[in-house]
Amino acid sequence: MAQPNWNPRLKDVLGHDTKEVSMISPRTGNEYKAEVIPELKVVSTGSVEETDDGKYRYPIVDTIKNLEYAIKVENKIDVKFAMVLLFKNVRGGATARGGWYSADSVQVVPRNA
Repeated sequence: MAQPNWNPRLKDVLGHDTKEVSMISPRTGNEYKAEVIPELKVVSTGSVEETDDGKYRYPIVDTIKNLEYAIKVENKIDVKFAMVLLFKNVRGGATARGGWYSADSVQVVPRNA
């Protein structure tokens, strides 16, 4: 008999459809399965912050789901307040202070898109 699962899925937390993809851990080189949001369009709420591990954290707001959080990626782009951003393969998990979110990449969405 299965035990109840008290860990919410990414789909439950952020409210967007997800899919399971195979990924390779950069630390261990091991393959694992991850639940990801393939593409996520959100709005920038501030400037980019460089993290201790050489990545970049983007504070964003999801105006569709009325959520505010930050997503960490390896690439840096210049952002301005209210700029629309597209993150690829967004994933995340629970922490003691809420949650973490990362993505494979980020790019600016042109205003006419």
